[in-house]
Amino acid sequence: MGDTQDARREDGQSINYGRDDPEPDHDAFVAMDAMRGALAIIVAFAHAWYLLIEDYSGQSSVLAAAAYFLAGYAHASVILFFVLSGYWITRSVERRVMTGWRWPSYLIDRLARLLVVLLPALAIGGVLDAIALYGMEATTHSGATDTYVLRRNVGDALSWRVLLGNIFFLQGIAVAPFGTNGPLWSLAYEFWFYIWFPAIIVSWRTRRISPFLLAIGLAWIVPHMVIGFGCWLCGAALYRATRARTDADRRLPLRGIWLSVASAALILMLIAVRIIGLTYLELALAATFALFLYVLLLVDPPAPRWLQPLAAYGAQASFSLYALHFPVIAFAAAMLLSSERMPPTAANILLMGGALTLAIVVCWVFARFTERHTGTVRSFLTSRLLASRSPRVE
Repeated sequence: MGDTQDARREDGQSINYGRDDPEPDHDAFVAMDAMRGALAIIVAFAHAWYLLIEDYSGQSSVLAAAAYFLAGYAHASVILFFVLSGYWITRSVERRVMTGWRWPSYLIDRLARLLVVLLPALAIGGVLDAIALYGMEATTHSGATDTYVLRRNVGDALSWRVLLGNIFFLQGIAVAPFGTNGPLWSLAYEFWFYIWFPAIIVSWRTRRISPFLLAIGLAWIVPHMVIGFGCWLCGAALYRATRARTDADRRLPLRGIWLSVASAALILMLIAVRIIGLTYLELALAATFALFLYVLLLVDPPAPRWLQPLAAYGAQASFSLYALHFPVIAFAAAMLLSSERMPPTAANILLMGGALTLAIVVCWVFARFTERHTGTVRSFLTSRLLASRSPRVE
């Protein structure tokens, strides 16, 4: 619990969201950290499943059918991440605006948080991809296994142009994600949401148009970013709603019933998006999740001890898992597959689970050398780049 609390106090301890607040912790934050860990693991599970296991054919065991069903939640998990991100970043932005907004310090915080993980993840992923493609001539990396998560030849996405585009958060916008690492598209979206939201807020609060508003023009290139931003804003609305509650309002009657109702609504929505499809329901899913979190934060139930290890992983390594899991699992798939993906037998599901476990452990170790030092990197950059600048609102 102590490690989780320490990580929670450090700005940006998540896939992409930032906590640099001195406010007291709530038990609900432990549950939210556990959600971060669970969502990152679900995304990694889905990619491991689709990289190693053949497409659904209608005949499978109960265990395999359940795994196919769960693997379909990868994109929904990203939507839920957006909501959590919107909550924490709005919390940070609102406080910064009240104390005197400075774009340089904000950008240093955000870039330090992201690049301390992204740069080594790109380097390691690129090396693994190159070995698999050119050294092992793996069918996974040439696109021969025909999985929807990796249909292209990886060599086309290992160029310097693509690498630079990923460093500048343009993957999925102007360039492809680097190598096999397709999940990095959402990291680019997140970064630009980090720019769009404060640009809007600062322009409105100061009555001066921020030049950073020009970044919203990226939505002209990728219109789907608007839907993602709408989901992200559900988290922002969640923060504003919780801030608007008075102490008397927080004494919610029938707390257990309200939490049960909100949980049931979220479960039903998750089932609906899996059966019907997520298209056109992304905003509805985000809003339902935000409503659930609203009730959770008001009720603030005690966090069970069994949840704390997952919460600790979510607080300390979920971003690393998200950023690096795909090339690690793809490399494992290159060693395990010949020309086709495996049928969903018990033995093959066990192999898939081994590859997933390997990725979770590798990314946890990776996080100890990256995420863990975010504060140090941020302090170094701040002292070097902002030491001579006087505070001012921009």
